[in-house]
Amino acid sequence: MRYLWVAVVLAFWGLQILAQGEGSTALRKFPQYKVYQGVLDEDNFPVSGARLCSTEGKPRCFTLAHSGAKSDEDGWSYFGLRAKSQRLKLDGGGSIVLFNANCGGGSGSADRYVLLRSEPDGHFKNLLPEIIVTNQADVATWNLPTVSLLPVFVTADYLWEGMEAHYSSHFFEIRIYVYDGAADRYKLRHEYRTAHKYPGIDNWEQAPEVLERERGKIVEMLGAQ
Repeated sequence: MRYLWVAVVLAFWGLQILAQGEGSTALRKFPQYKVYQGVLDEDNFPVSGARLCSTEGKPRCFTLAHSGAKSDEDGWSYFGLRAKSQRLKLDGGGSIVLFNANCGGGSGSADRYVLLRSEPDGHFKNLLPEIIVTNQADVATWNLPTVSLLPVFVTADYLWEGMEAHYSSHFFEIRIYVYDGAADRYKLRHEYRTAHKYPGIDNWEQAPEVLERERGKIVEMLGAQ
């Protein structure tokens, strides 16, 4: 009996460790929702963040946060333009939603990204750290099950150097974020500067392809199979 009791205790500990790690990625199906653009001022700049709100059950909303120091409200940037979302279905069941919007600007602007999970109490949790990239950025989510049960989130944003024009070719900084089950959020796993330049977005005949061209190196860095 004593040995049986020890075996039961060890099995319980094993289940606890699993629950704190990758087991936490067993997710609920993200509910149906609607995306709302931010409120605009007379110059068509957002003065509030875009919102994503559930349309089933008790109404719940997630509003994109502004950027800028708390003490300098006049310097805040609100991400309320061109709001987009994408439902990501997971191999293990359930789904999460990638949500982003733009702050507006002249030749340069920025987007804030969040990756939302629906929690048991109905609220939406952002699993990403703060992600703000320029309108020159390439952003992707890749399913790499040998790396993580949740999609790998990758960004490529341009580095403005020397006498380059805004829409010239640039080197790009690649950042690779992977879900950490113990922390229950994504963490920066790797970052690097590309070995050569890629065209600015005005020179692409289609959507930016920085990440697809760098995919082989990224997958190798992650040790994916």
